[in-house]
Amino acid sequence: MTGNKSSALTQGSKEFDGKTLDYAIEAACKYFKAKPDDLEINILTRGSTGIFGLGGRKAKIQAVLKELTLPVTGKKPEEENAPIEAEANRVTPEIPESEEDVIEPGKEAPEDRDKHISLAMEITEELLNMAGLAGQVEIKADEEGPYLDISGEDLSLIIGKEGQNLNALEYIVNRILRHRVESHAGVKLEAQGYREKREKSISLLAHRMAKKAQKTGRAVTLQPLGARERRLVHLTLKNVKGIRTHSVGEGIMRKVVINPARSRQRNTKKYG
Repeated sequence: MTGNKSSALTQGSKEFDGKTLDYAIEAACKYFKAKPDDLEINILTRGSTGIFGLGGRKAKIQAVLKELTLPVTGKKPEEENAPIEAEANRVTPEIPESEEDVIEPGKEAPEDRDKHISLAMEITEELLNMAGLAGQVEIKADEEGPYLDISGEDLSLIIGKEGQNLNALEYIVNRILRHRVESHAGVKLEAQGYREKREKSISLLAHRMAKKAQKTGRAVTLQPLGARERRLVHLTLKNVKGIRTHSVGEGIMRKVVINPARSRQRNTKKYG
């Protein structure tokens, strides 16, 4: 995958756009029914999300399937084809939700952690100022380590519906921090205890829906949740007897499915 034009892109190529570069690439993958590594991509415009979705523009790419060539190894053709066919038939297992890329602060040396959290506070204040939102940022700490706590008149706007704006702000802050610092464990953003209350609410919902699944014997699908909250649901129900969880969907529409184990057993008996 490349951002430079090439001769391969002049034939059979197609343009795709999306609200982010990832969405544009995802659209290209669906069109060609291929993985990103199988495409040759020319980035026309990277696009921008703006601040909290304001003033953004779409990303645009030009994509075409790469020409597949066999590596020169000195092996016979039949010897080359065997591993290629095996690779094509291999099923890549889904990464467990508990392993998702969510913010887990506190895994740095104390001196680095203090330096990074101070830089993250400056970045957060700058972003809030650019967005015209009144918010004060403080460094606080809990058992996991230091985090940033936001307060102020525009707190409800900063949090957004179901924490979407706060999640977006946290993502942007960590992306900027990652560009400025060689490595860091990630910085968590809180808003006057909002995340703590939200996590309790999600945990209660998970238990309630698990009981419903057990009572009805049918799977229950939750509303779309972010990676952090999906992970919380999986961890909350991990040790609940007779319950299994998995995720379905893509991107912002990804959901957790709570499945009663006994319904799976019934299906197994019914269909042999």
